[in-house]
Amino acid sequence: MNPNDTIVACTTPSGHSSVAVIRLSGNQAIPFLQKIFKPAQPTVEYESHHVYYGQAVDPKTGEKIDTALAVIFDKPNSYTGEDVVEVSCHGNPLIVDRLVRTFNELGARIARRGEFTRRALINGKIDLIQAEAVLDTVNATCEQARRLAILQYEGKLSEKIYDIRSKIVDALFLVEADIDFPEEEGVEYDRGRVVTSLIGIVNEIDELLKGASVGTKIKSGYRVLITGRANVGKSTLFNRLVGHERAIVHEKPGTTRDFLEESMQIGDIHVLLYDTAGVFNKATGPDEIAQQRTKVLIQNADLILMMFDGSESMNEEDIHLYNLVKNRPKLLIVNKIDLNVRLSNETILSDSIKISAMTGKNIDTLEDGIKRSLAPDNLTHDVLITRHRHIDALTRARKCLVDAKSAPTIETMAYEMHCALNEIGELTGHVLRKEILDRIFEEFCIGK
Repeated sequence: MNPNDTIVACTTPSGHSSVAVIRLSGNQAIPFLQKIFKPAQPTVEYESHHVYYGQAVDPKTGEKIDTALAVIFDKPNSYTGEDVVEVSCHGNPLIVDRLVRTFNELGARIARRGEFTRRALINGKIDLIQAEAVLDTVNATCEQARRLAILQYEGKLSEKIYDIRSKIVDALFLVEADIDFPEEEGVEYDRGRVVTSLIGIVNEIDELLKGASVGTKIKSGYRVLITGRANVGKSTLFNRLVGHERAIVHEKPGTTRDFLEESMQIGDIHVLLYDTAGVFNKATGPDEIAQQRTKVLIQNADLILMMFDGSESMNEEDIHLYNLVKNRPKLLIVNKIDLNVRLSNETILSDSIKISAMTGKNIDTLEDGIKRSLAPDNLTHDVLITRHRHIDALTRARKCLVDAKSAPTIETMAYEMHCALNEIGELTGHVLRKEILDRIFEEFCIGK
């Protein structure tokens, strides 16, 4: 992959659409545009950040390919830090393929996955955290995830990481000054001062790591589990929340023999909703296997929707299942209030949500309860970690700083602090490892 190549790709999704955008980046981007694009108002020189209307033509035959708009971004004031051209044409795959192929024939290489963003990283337009935020912005599954991705792309998390790095450098200066100039007047090594600084830095990292559990959940989704004994209406509620007939519903108990999973949004929260098999004491065969899976899901759930049948009295199976979930985060739900309610308001059900999954009554109340149970208090924070790579890098940096704090010699302390800086560098991309970059940018689409 030659960084001096001019690259080209369609940045909009494939298929038919009203508009498609083709992007070029590199030293030959503007010369290639001049060969293929004929502006309606002839110009000697294109101006940066201006839009031009004209025709895209085949440079060999002069044949009109499409009417188009062209935008020029001169380096370094572009997305990649190189000369960038974006051509907007009609979103017919035939037109898009023809234009891309024409640029390719002129000498532009087809871009690899994430190569535009990778060039932005290499050219210092963004750091690695911001590069990942580009992908997270594109793939955000809910409003919370989108807001966090935008904040990371704007550099909020990077600013915090750079502040931590700066504090490590300041502390390391005191250590290395004493190593290099032990006899120099005015250079005084104060181990207590350095240790105090390291403790403060470790505490800041701990705060970031503490928020990581929230950030990763916002990105990947909260696990919400519907459970209850057979035939209480779990699948009906599942379908109601999902918004379509995803699960089979039948009056015969035991219709659901395995769990179902559906990704959805409740309010601005990304939720992975699970419909599970009914739980009862004397399950055998496939029912026993299904219930073992349900029990595993119960242990891993962020929230359990524990359902009771309002048209029947509570029985030992209800009590058995309640005991399984009583120490887990949960909402208690009394279903079938559209029928003749026979379930007395037991002590454990005093704060339950009464609904009818069949008619939809009070479903909005249930959704509000789910949001209140899952929505974290610190969503107003600008800095939340959302990627396991960030967690791993900060955890390793933290260990280095803890080891530096208790290092037996000043030289060992300096070594551990340098190791911490390397971990921070890998996090931001200032220490580049090809295998890490390759793994990250493989997740991108071609046009990004």
